[in-house]
Amino acid sequence: MKRLLFPLLAAVAFLAGCETILPEDASYDQRNVVLRHFFYYDGVTMDTNKVFTLGNAEVRFQDIEIVFGSYYFTDHLDDTLTPNFKDTVNPYVFDPVAASLAFNNDARLYRIAKGVYSGSHHFWMGLDSTANATPPSALAEGHTLRHPGLYRGEDQGYNILYIKGLYRDLTDTVVLKPNQPFTYRVSSKLMKMDWFKSMSFNVVPNRDVNLNIVWDIEKLLLGLDPMLVDDLDVDPSNPIASALYPTIKGNMVASYSIQL
Repeated sequence: MKRLLFPLLAAVAFLAGCETILPEDASYDQRNVVLRHFFYYDGVTMDTNKVFTLGNAEVRFQDIEIVFGSYYFTDHLDDTLTPNFKDTVNPYVFDPVAASLAFNNDARLYRIAKGVYSGSHHFWMGLDSTANATPPSALAEGHTLRHPGLYRGEDQGYNILYIKGLYRDLTDTVVLKPNQPFTYRVSSKLMKMDWFKSMSFNVVPNRDVNLNIVWDIEKLLLGLDPMLVDDLDVDPSNPIASALYPTIKGNMVASYSIQL
C-alpha cells in the first residue's frame, strides 16, 4: 500500500444563518445551533453513489468526516454571552460532534436559550486533550465520534478529518468501477482550527439557528491523486507531518470563505 505524508487541505465553506423548524417531539438532542453541511465536488452535490475524477483516478467517496470540539457566542463587545463559563452550578461541557457525508450532514453544536442575539458564533474543529483521550466505548451508542474511521486508537485520539473511498485508474479498460480503497486522515493532535460567524437572530422554541456550509471537496483534495497516494496519514508522531502543519493550516485558512 502506498503511504505518503502530503499537505492535502484546501477547503471552502460559505456560512449563512437561516432557520428551519424542529419537530415538537425531537428527542435525539435539543442543541439548536447547527452546522448544516452541503458537500460539493466540481460544482455537483455529492452522495456516496456518485463518481468523480481526482488526479488520474475515478473515485467514489464512501465517507467524509470533520470533527468539531467547542462552541461559544460573543456579543459585539466580544464578551461571551453563552455558555456562561462563570456558572459553577451548571458548568459548561461541550459534547464533540462530527459532520459526515455518509451519516449526518448536520453537526449540532450547542443549545442556546430563547432570546434576541447579535454577535458572533465561535466554533473550532478538533478536540481538546480530554475529549481526544476518551475512547469510543465511553461514548453513548450512536454518538457521532463512534463513526468508523474517526478513532485512531489508544493514546492516539481521533482524526479531525477522515476521508474514505474507492478509486480506479481512468485508463483501465477492464475495471469499469472504482474498486481500490483509499484513505486520507489528519490527527486531531496535530491540528485545531477556529472559525467564527457574525449574525443577528432570534431564538424561539422548536427552531434551529442554522449555519449553512458549502464544502468544496475538490478544493479540499487539490493536488492529491489516489493513483500516487492511497493512504495518507498526517500525524504528529512523524516529524515530516509536524513540519507540514503550517502548510495545512494555511491551506485551510485560505480556502474557507464565510459569507457576510
